[in-house]
Amino acid sequence: MKVLTYPPIIDSYSMLMLRGEVESFLPLDRTYWLGMWDEPDNVIEKYIQDSFDFFLTDKTDIFIKSNPWNILGAPIGFEWWIQDISNHNTITFHCNYDNSYRDEYHGVMRYPLVSTKTYLTNNSTPTIILDTQQGDYWEQFNDFPPSEVTFSVPEEGKFEITDPRYIRGVFHSDPNRLALCYDIWQYKPERLNRVGIHTNGFDCRFYKNLAHAPKSWLGKLRYGSMNLSNKQFNIKYPHQFNLGETWKVTQ
Repeated sequence: MKVLTYPPIIDSYSMLMLRGEVESFLPLDRTYWLGMWDEPDNVIEKYIQDSFDFFLTDKTDIFIKSNPWNILGAPIGFEWWIQDISNHNTITFHCNYDNSYRDEYHGVMRYPLVSTKTYLTNNSTPTIILDTQQGDYWEQFNDFPPSEVTFSVPEEGKFEITDPRYIRGVFHSDPNRLALCYDIWQYKPERLNRVGIHTNGFDCRFYKNLAHAPKSWLGKLRYGSMNLSNKQFNIKYPHQFNLGETWKVTQ
């Protein structure tokens, strides 16, 4: 699967500073823009630019291929948001795409180059990532039902990058789950603006960690069923999870 994860990429004090700033921005109920060469206004924007520079400058072309309405190019900026489910326990299945373009062109899909997530809290409930992909149109799903599923368990500072088209979600999560997400774009989607919040600057300190593909789970399994767009499918899970682990299960 087109999923890579890094063990915690910033030190503990940087994590405190980043998480504290993210918490101070809540509630944010939309996504925001940051240009590749914009002067950062806050710790979040500085972290996004620096984590890209440290880890992703050579990875923006590993997931998405060009088609007539999704022409690829060099990255120019980031769409970012805070994933906070402290008041509920589910993030329904979704992929990451240009919502304005889909609305304007009646369900035609355009995607960023790469999707990322930085986990800011420990949590025992994994992000579930299917190898099913949203297609060129809103109602199109490729490779359904999934043949592989990745289970990515949060850990403070864990950094996750995925193919934006993969269907992913979180279900029945433990409380106090917080993450900072950003997509890398080759153009600026409509209706995106800077967040406009200025704070004291801080440079997070990064570890030189390497990316790892998910490991194949060969142990005891649990079984269940889920729904994607009103279509039911069976799913196999690892019997147990530990913090920070990322497992791939053949279905």
